[in-house]
Amino acid sequence: MPLSRSFLSFYLLSIVTLVVFAQQQVVLGSTNPDIVYLPPLCNLSDMGCLSAWQQIYIDLPSINGTPVIVTSTAGPISQTGNAVPQLFLTFRASTLYLRTSPLSNATVNFSLTADPSGVSITTQINTNTSQLIIVEDLPESQTTILGVTFLQGLSPTRFDVESITLNVTNSR
Repeated sequence: MPLSRSFLSFYLLSIVTLVVFAQQQVVLGSTNPDIVYLPPLCNLSDMGCLSAWQQIYIDLPSINGTPVIVTSTAGPISQTGNAVPQLFLTFRASTLYLRTSPLSNATVNFSLTADPSGVSITTQINTNTSQLIIVEDLPESQTTILGVTFLQGLSPTRFDVESITLNVTNSR
Protein backbone atom coordinates (compact mmCIF):
# COMPACT_ATOMS: atom_id res chain seq x y z
CA MET A 1 0.00 0.00 0.00
CA PRO A 2 1.56 3.33 -1.02
CA LEU A 3 2.08 6.02 1.62
CA SER A 4 -0.51 8.73 1.62
CA ARG A 5 0.60 12.24 0.72
CA SER A 6 -0.51 13.60 4.14
CA PHE A 7 1.48 10.93 6.02
CA LEU A 8 4.58 11.67 3.97
CA SER A 9 4.15 15.42 4.55
CA PHE A 10 3.77 14.86 8.31
CA TYR A 11 6.83 12.59 8.37
CA LEU A 12 8.98 15.13 6.52
CA LEU A 13 7.72 17.96 8.74
CA SER A 14 8.64 16.01 11.87
CA ILE A 15 12.16 15.40 10.56
CA VAL A 16 12.58 19.09 9.73
CA THR A 17 11.24 20.03 13.16
CA LEU A 18 13.79 17.77 14.86
CA VAL A 19 16.61 19.36 12.89
CA VAL A 20 15.40 22.90 13.52
CA PHE A 21 15.00 22.44 17.27
CA ALA A 22 18.11 20.37 18.02
CA GLN A 23 20.01 21.32 21.17
CA GLN A 24 23.69 22.17 21.15
CA GLN A 25 26.15 23.04 23.87
CA VAL A 26 28.03 26.32 23.83
CA VAL A 27 31.11 26.34 26.09
CA LEU A 28 32.38 29.70 27.33
CA GLY A 29 35.86 29.63 28.83
CA SER A 30 36.23 31.76 31.95
CA THR A 31 37.97 34.49 29.92
CA ASN A 32 35.19 34.77 27.33
CA PRO A 33 34.36 38.48 26.84
CA ASP A 34 30.62 37.75 27.26
CA ILE A 35 31.30 37.13 30.96
CA VAL A 36 31.50 40.47 32.77
CA TYR A 37 33.68 40.61 35.89
CA LEU A 38 33.46 43.38 38.49
CA PRO A 39 36.01 44.65 39.25
CA PRO A 40 37.39 44.02 35.75
CA LEU A 41 39.44 40.89 35.11
CA CYS A 42 43.24 40.97 34.87
CA ASN A 43 44.68 38.68 32.21
CA LEU A 44 47.86 36.62 32.31
CA SER A 45 49.82 38.99 30.07
CA ASP A 46 49.18 42.12 32.18
CA MET A 47 51.62 41.71 35.08
CA GLY A 48 50.95 45.20 36.52
CA CYS A 49 47.17 44.79 36.71
CA LEU A 50 45.52 44.79 40.13
CA SER A 51 42.07 43.28 40.44
CA ALA A 52 40.17 40.92 42.70
CA TRP A 53 39.75 38.70 39.58
CA GLN A 54 42.88 37.10 38.15
CA GLN A 55 43.53 34.56 35.42
CA ILE A 56 45.64 31.77 36.84
CA TYR A 57 47.07 28.58 35.46
CA ILE A 58 46.07 25.47 37.41
CA ASP A 59 48.21 22.42 36.88
CA LEU A 60 45.34 20.08 37.72
CA PRO A 61 43.47 18.13 35.05
CA SER A 62 40.23 19.68 33.86
CA ILE A 63 37.23 17.68 32.68
CA ASN A 64 39.10 16.85 29.45
CA GLY A 65 42.30 15.87 31.29
CA THR A 66 44.45 18.89 30.47
CA PRO A 67 45.66 21.72 32.74
CA VAL A 68 43.55 24.87 32.51
CA ILE A 69 43.50 28.61 32.96
CA VAL A 70 40.77 29.65 35.38
CA THR A 71 39.46 32.99 36.52
CA SER A 72 39.88 33.21 40.27
CA THR A 73 39.14 35.50 43.19
CA ALA A 74 40.02 35.35 46.88
CA GLY A 75 37.69 38.25 47.63
CA PRO A 76 37.89 42.03 47.78
CA ILE A 77 41.25 43.80 47.68
CA SER A 78 42.06 47.32 48.82
CA GLN A 79 43.57 48.27 45.44
CA THR A 80 40.06 48.11 43.92
CA GLY A 81 38.32 49.87 46.80
CA ASN A 82 37.36 46.56 48.46
CA ALA A 83 34.71 46.01 45.78
CA VAL A 84 33.04 42.62 46.22
CA PRO A 85 33.93 40.37 43.25
CA GLN A 86 30.97 39.59 40.99
CA LEU A 87 30.43 38.08 37.57
CA PHE A 88 27.52 38.48 35.18
CA LEU A 89 26.38 36.74 32.01
CA THR A 90 23.31 37.47 29.89
CA PHE A 91 22.09 34.54 27.80
CA ARG A 92 19.21 32.47 26.39
CA ALA A 93 19.48 28.75 27.12
CA SER A 94 17.54 25.87 28.64
CA THR A 95 20.40 24.66 30.87
CA LEU A 96 23.46 26.27 32.43
CA TYR A 97 26.54 24.48 33.82
CA LEU A 98 29.13 26.49 35.76
CA ARG A 99 32.32 24.50 36.31
CA THR A 100 34.71 25.49 39.12
CA SER A 101 38.17 24.07 39.86
CA PRO A 102 39.03 21.46 42.50
CA LEU A 103 40.71 24.29 44.46
CA SER A 104 37.56 26.43 44.64
CA ASN A 105 36.19 26.50 48.19
CA ALA A 106 34.28 29.77 48.56
CA THR A 107 30.60 30.32 49.17
CA VAL A 108 28.87 32.44 46.52
CA ASN A 109 25.45 33.95 45.98
CA PHE A 110 24.17 32.47 42.72
CA SER A 111 21.31 34.44 41.12
CA LEU A 112 19.29 34.01 37.94
CA THR A 113 16.72 36.49 36.68
CA ALA A 114 14.55 35.94 33.59
CA ASP A 115 13.47 38.99 31.60
CA PRO A 116 10.77 40.11 30.88
CA SER A 117 8.94 37.87 33.40
CA GLY A 118 11.11 39.07 36.29
CA VAL A 119 11.21 35.57 37.79
CA SER A 120 14.31 35.41 39.97
CA ILE A 121 16.06 32.83 42.14
CA THR A 122 19.00 33.31 44.46
CA THR A 123 20.79 30.69 46.50
CA GLN A 124 24.07 30.33 48.34
CA ILE A 125 26.38 27.66 46.96
CA ASN A 126 29.49 26.27 48.63
CA THR A 127 31.87 25.59 45.75
CA ASN A 128 33.92 23.28 47.99
CA THR A 129 31.17 20.65 47.77
CA SER A 130 30.40 20.91 44.07
CA GLN A 131 32.68 21.54 41.09
CA LEU A 132 29.68 21.68 38.78
CA ILE A 133 26.69 23.95 39.35
CA ILE A 134 23.74 22.90 37.17
CA VAL A 135 20.57 24.87 36.49
CA GLU A 136 17.94 23.17 34.32
CA ASP A 137 14.55 24.09 32.84
CA LEU A 138 15.42 27.72 32.19
CA PRO A 139 12.95 29.68 30.03
CA GLU A 140 14.89 29.66 26.77
CA SER A 141 12.45 32.10 25.18
CA GLN A 142 13.49 34.76 27.72
CA THR A 143 16.79 36.49 28.37
CA THR A 144 18.33 35.27 31.62
CA ILE A 145 20.92 37.14 33.66
CA LEU A 146 23.33 35.14 35.78
CA GLY A 147 24.92 36.95 38.70
CA VAL A 148 27.50 35.35 41.00
CA THR A 149 28.76 37.25 44.05
CA PHE A 150 31.71 36.17 46.19
CA LEU A 151 30.82 35.92 49.91
CA GLN A 152 33.64 36.73 52.32
CA GLY A 153 34.11 33.99 54.91
CA LEU A 154 35.81 33.96 58.29
CA SER A 155 38.84 32.19 56.80
CA PRO A 156 40.48 32.76 53.40
CA THR A 157 38.66 31.13 50.48
CA ARG A 158 38.75 31.32 46.71
CA PHE A 159 36.25 31.03 43.90
CA ASP A 160 37.46 29.71 40.54
CA VAL A 161 35.54 29.68 37.27
CA GLU A 162 36.76 27.20 34.68
CA SER A 163 33.88 27.46 32.20
CA ILE A 164 30.19 28.09 31.68
CA THR A 165 28.34 25.75 29.34
CA LEU A 166 24.90 26.58 27.91
CA ASN A 167 22.43 24.23 26.23
CA VAL A 168 20.87 26.30 23.46
CA THR A 169 18.47 25.55 20.65
CA ASN A 170 20.23 25.24 17.33
CA SER A 171 18.44 27.70 15.05
CA ARG A 172 19.47 26.09 11.79
